[in-house]
Formats: sequence, structure tokens, C-alpha cells
Amino acid sequence: MLDVTRAGHRLYPLLSGLMLVLVSWATCIATLAVPFTAAQGAATRVPILVYHTVDESGNTYSITPRQLNQQCRWLVEHGYTTITLQQFWRAARGLADLPPNPVILTDDDGDPSAMKFDRILGRYGLVGNYFVNNVSPLTQPQIRWLAQRGSVEAHTVSHVALSGLDYEDQVAEIAENRVYLEEITGKPVRFLAWPYGDVNESAIEAAEAAGMVAAFALGGTTAGVDVVDPYTVPRITIFVDDDLATYAAKVTGS
Repeated sequence: MLDVTRAGHRLYPLLSGLMLVLVSWATCIATLAVPFTAAQGAATRVPILVYHTVDESGNTYSITPRQLNQQCRWLVEHGYTTITLQQFWRAARGLADLPPNPVILTDDDGDPSAMKFDRILGRYGLVGNYFVNNVSPLTQPQIRWLAQRGSVEAHTVSHVALSGLDYEDQVAEIAENRVYLEEITGKPVRFLAWPYGDVNESAIEAAEAAGMVAAFALGGTTAGVDVVDPYTVPRITIFVDDDLATYAAKVTGS
């Protein structure tokens, strides 16, 4: 009887800890699932910027480390505050206020240079959001690191154009990517970036079925916190040819 009692005392803290984790997880998911109300900040518009790689390749979708440093410095000097996708979504649900001059920095595809992207942002106290697919060369420890530094969200299993797939394959691409990332990060994954910006009605239904509460597109302008369609939230792509004046115009919407 004594051994059983001692075992119970040893198990009690473990079970209590597990219950706290489950309650915390459920609270987070419930918050993300609050129906859209546009109750707050209807006039607030947020530039959501899209980056891909940070290198010296000269590729259209890459930027150099020097460019990224200049852009980060410009954001800080002009009073911008980086926020996560979760913060944006809570504001869209009327659950939280945003800081003055909010901006969202997203990095697509899970290129190894995402680690460089994170390091440069860190120099300026800025936060990144990372859309990662299962075929990304990033290691699991690197993905966990990025999730601790900012936010890691869905980008499908194989970075495929979803409109070319049937509904069942669309669901699988999104849901399996979500499970993969959640197992690595230990955090809920509820946001999706459409690969290539490619989306159709079936893909939107698949994203919703796979547990995504919002999805982010390519092209467009600043995103209103009172966003009407949560599955085509606009983002602004940053290109290698963007000088600082062009960058500033994209951020300010001018």
C-alpha cells in the first residue's frame, strides 16, 4: 500500500502539469477560432511583406543581406513595430489592440537563408513569420528555433500549386504539413500561405477543413484589420530590384 501511495505522489505532479498544458493548448485554439467580428481597428491597415531568400544570387525573389539590413533599419527609424500573424488575427477578431505602425514580415518556402533572415531581424529587435513546407531543407531544430523567435506556419507539404489538385489532395497537402510542423514546434499551426499565390474555391474549402483559420496570398496592398475574406489576405512581395524608396512606398501604401 505504501508503494502505491508513493507512486501516486510521484504521478500527481506529472498529471497536473499535463492538464495545464492541455488547458493552455485548448485556450489558444479557442482564441484562434473566435468568429470574425471586425469589432476593432477597422481603419487600421497592416503591410504584410513577403520575402523568399537572403543571398547574393541576384534572383528576382531574393534580396541581399545589405538590402535587408537597410530595410530593417528604415522600419525602426520610422517607428514601425513588427507583429506576428497571431497578433494580427487577434486584432481582426476584436480581441486585442495593435501597436502603432504595425508591420508583418513573412519569409516563404523554408529556404536555409531563413536563419540569416532571422539573425538580421534580431539585430533590430524585429520578429519574423515563417511559412515552411515539408520539403524545406531546414532541420527540425532550426524550425523549432524559428518558432521560438517568431511564428512558423503552413505552406503545404510539397509547395505545389493547389488549384491543379482535386479536393482530397488539397486537404492532404495542407493537413499533413500542419501536422508535420505542429509535431516539430509543439505549437498550433492555423495560418497558411498559398504556394505561388495559387488558390481556388476548392483549395479554400480544403484549407478550412484542414484547420486553417486564415490564408495569405501574393500581390496586393496593405491588409485591413477588418479583412472581409480571411482566406485571401493580401501580402506585398519584396524584390531584389526594390530600392529603399520603393520599399518605403510598399510599406506605407503610397
